[in-house]
Amino acid sequence: MFELEFARGYDYSGEDGSIVIPVVLRNGANEVRLAASVDTGASFCVFGTEIADALGLDLVSGVRKCFRTANSVFDAYGHELELHVLGLATHSLIHFFADLAIDKNVLLGRTGWLDRVRPGLIHHDSKICLAPYDAV
Repeated sequence: MFELEFARGYDYSGEDGSIVIPVVLRNGANEVRLAASVDTGASFCVFGTEIADALGLDLVSGVRKCFRTANSVFDAYGHELELHVLGLATHSLIHFFADLAIDKNVLLGRTGWLDRVRPGLIHHDSKICLAPYDAV
């Protein structure tokens, strides 16, 4: 039998069946708390421009990346930040939309979050569990 242990658990219940969890982003003394969607299909963590402003970031000084999805193309800028999810902290390259009109927070892309934690998802019960990746 295979057993897993998790350090944290959270009951989520997005209105549309989405997985929305609390997140804290930190840039030095600046901190933003928000609810963000888990998107296991996303390659990277991407947030709205207003979050970059609240963190005191100079958006365009970040690493520019062009994203291509099934129905759109957009630019974003990446900045190295502290990402706190359910009490677990990581340092990640977090991207912010270049277009001010895009008002969405997508979190938990495969690069920058899922590759740093050990997640467990029981969607039937609306529960997500987390452990540090290097937990034994």
